[in-house]
Amino acid sequence: MFKKIIKPVLSGVTILGIVLGIVACSSQTRLYERWNDESYTGPKFQKVLVLGVFKDDIQRRAFESTFVKEVDAEGKQAIAGYTQMPEQDDFDSKEKILAVVKKTGADSVLITSFKGVIEKQRDVAPRVDYVPRMGINYGRYGYGYRGYYGSTYEAVYRPGYTITDSIVQLETRVYSVKNEKLVWAGKTKTVNASSGEKVVKELAQLVVKDMKISGLIK
Repeated sequence: MFKKIIKPVLSGVTILGIVLGIVACSSQTRLYERWNDESYTGPKFQKVLVLGVFKDDIQRRAFESTFVKEVDAEGKQAIAGYTQMPEQDDFDSKEKILAVVKKTGADSVLITSFKGVIEKQRDVAPRVDYVPRMGINYGRYGYGYRGYYGSTYEAVYRPGYTITDSIVQLETRVYSVKNEKLVWAGKTKTVNASSGEKVVKELAQLVVKDMKISGLIK
């Protein structure tokens, strides 16, 4: 099961490199699709092995380190895959993954892969704003405040324009080590990501929260 899932899915592009190149004033990651195995009756997971499937090894290490840090901050224990498997080619070997699982005592394996960036355009309609006129006096003739709205404010036309939103998509899957069964899966999207680190932090928080609600972790 692990070998089929853990194959590099990027071709010369990396999630962190992409989002670092997107300029935006704010971003938010959302879990827009999720699933959990309601028939799972095993013990709650205590230690998760985190694997980031990215072509660039530096980006993979950055992803796993940030994700593990966020999981640990939630009081859970996680292990970055690169600390046990320095070469990403090892991900294609089920035997090597199981050897790491046995060595570390991990009871679950979390795999996150990059699913692409979608660009969508949206139009912002033109508008007219009313701004106060600058000056010492107010009123039609400058003899003090007289409440003449038309005299104290002027109309400013704002032309319409088009905004291109960049949507980063990631997919995360969690497997139980006991039977190699998929027990949780989710897809996230981040609109106009401001930084790769922020995306990973928000992703980790969303995944941990939902797995807790699903009864997979404490």
